[in-house]
Amino acid sequence: MDPEEIETKALVAQKPIMEAAWAFASAFWVDQDMRATWRATHPTLRRCWAQTWLMPLRDQARSDGLDPDEVVEAFTADEVDHPLWQPFARTQARQASTLPVDPETWGVKVNPDLIAPDVALVRLLPIPASGVVEVGEQYVAVPLLVQYDEAAGWRMLNFVSEQVPVPGWPPQLGVGG
Repeated sequence: MDPEEIETKALVAQKPIMEAAWAFASAFWVDQDMRATWRATHPTLRRCWAQTWLMPLRDQARSDGLDPDEVVEAFTADEVDHPLWQPFARTQARQASTLPVDPETWGVKVNPDLIAPDVALVRLLPIPASGVVEVGEQYVAVPLLVQYDEAAGWRMLNFVSEQVPVPGWPPQLGVGG
C-alpha cells in the first residue's frame, strides 16, 4: 500500500470516532438538546452525570419518596422517562450555553489518540483560519473522551476531561460534566 492509501484508510477508520464526538458536541453545545445529547452519551457517563447532578439533592429526593439509585438507573436509558428528567435537562442545557460552539467555526481535530482499544481522546477546537492545525501549532481545545459500545457504536464517555468516569456517591468525572 502506498502512503496516501494508508492515510485514507486511517481517516476512514477514524470517521466514526469523530462523528460520535461531533454528534455529542453539536447536540449539547450547539443545539442544547439534552435528548439528543443523551443518545450520544455512553451509559457510564450518563450514570456519573446523573449522580453528580443528584448528589446535593439526594435528601430532598428521598423525602419526596424517590430512591436516588433508582433515579440514576432510570437516567441510564437512551430515552429517559422519569419525573426528574426535565429539571435535570434544563439545568444541563443552561450549563451547555457557557461554551459558544458554532458549527461554522468549530470542529473535531483528526487523528484521535487511542487511550485503549475501545477508548479514544478527541479534541474539539475552534477551526484555525487556514482550516488546518499545523504540526507544533498551539491551540485551545476541549477534550472529549469517546468509548465504543457494542450496542450503539462510539459514544461520549466524558467531556472537558480526559479522565474515564467512575460511578459512585460521589462519582468521579474529572473536570467536565
